[in-house]
Amino acid sequence: MFFFIPCMSRVILLDLSNMFNGSAKSMHLLVGICLLSALLCSCGFDTWSSASKKKGVKQKKNTETSKAVETSAAKSFEAMNTFVTLRSFGKDPGQANDSVEALVKRLEGLLSTTIDTSYIYRMNHAEGTPVRVPFPVYELVAFSLQMAESTDGALNPVLYPVVRAWGFTTGEYRVPPESEIAEHMLHTNYNEVRLDKTPEGVDISLAPRMMMDLGAVGKGYAGDKALALLKGLGMKSALMDLGGNVQVLGCKVDGKPWKVGITNPWGGPAIGGISVCDRAVVSSGGYERYFEHGGKRYIHIFDGKTGHPVDNGLSSVTIVASSGMYADALSTSLFVKGAVGAIGYWKSHRDFDMLLMTSEQELYYTEGIRDVLKISYPFKKTIVLE
Repeated sequence: MFFFIPCMSRVILLDLSNMFNGSAKSMHLLVGICLLSALLCSCGFDTWSSASKKKGVKQKKNTETSKAVETSAAKSFEAMNTFVTLRSFGKDPGQANDSVEALVKRLEGLLSTTIDTSYIYRMNHAEGTPVRVPFPVYELVAFSLQMAESTDGALNPVLYPVVRAWGFTTGEYRVPPESEIAEHMLHTNYNEVRLDKTPEGVDISLAPRMMMDLGAVGKGYAGDKALALLKGLGMKSALMDLGGNVQVLGCKVDGKPWKVGITNPWGGPAIGGISVCDRAVVSSGGYERYFEHGGKRYIHIFDGKTGHPVDNGLSSVTIVASSGMYADALSTSLFVKGAVGAIGYWKSHRDFDMLLMTSEQELYYTEGIRDVLKISYPFKKTIVLE
């Protein structure tokens, strides 16, 4: 026979047909089994889960353990020939930071001029043969050519042979003869870069002896992609410094803006700082990399029209924009343009803000950052651009 014993919300089914025969002994056995079963149930004995003593308690415990704690995590690593620091806040920020490192290094592998498996390296050594490229390479090359057109060549992504001739890619610095510079300049016409879309993908080809370098926009592009990844992973706030390119996601955890210092191009403490949320702050200047020869300083930023390092009276350009890639491109190209050209470009676009510092220690900055910019350096003259 079968006997049913209720136990909480479940029932225990016992087969007692072989034990119960109507005798007093068997009756005593049955009563003992019933008492033991009731005792086990009342004590919460359950072969399913010891956490299921009470349904309400079980639900509460699951709710508590499912809540991931929001915290912050920092990470530093080397990529794109520079040092990267990152701090993010949210659920599992450590894993998010690791994902950013993997992303930046993957982009470096696509865009490097020196890694022989990169697509830029392949293009530079293809002697005019088209190279099928993935979307990130196409996206960045297309943007660089667009900015080259917009800035009238102040940003030129195919100056690599000229820059290499001066030793900035190898560290073997020299002042090349004018005849050598002129020869390299024959192969720096960015209009000769071909982008051909096909049903299978995008092919890019450079003219023979032409070589591309996306260093003026690559870090900003990587920063944009990194912050988009962090946001997609649920990070609420982040700050990334990619070799001087500072980009922030949101505001700080307390809701206040991030405060980003602005480098003093003449050395010493920062000239001041700017408070931002969801912005990129990118600076370029001759103080970053240079060499001296014959009593003259030669910087790493080149004039695409002359093939010589820029020498136009600017010491630093800082761009504040919503896109790191855009800010990166502008910080270089507007430095090349000089103060007058940079101001003219801003007046005709007005989709970014900027600070210009001249060798005469004059400061020019746009009206859009008037209320968030704090200056501590004693400039000889300060002008707000309106």
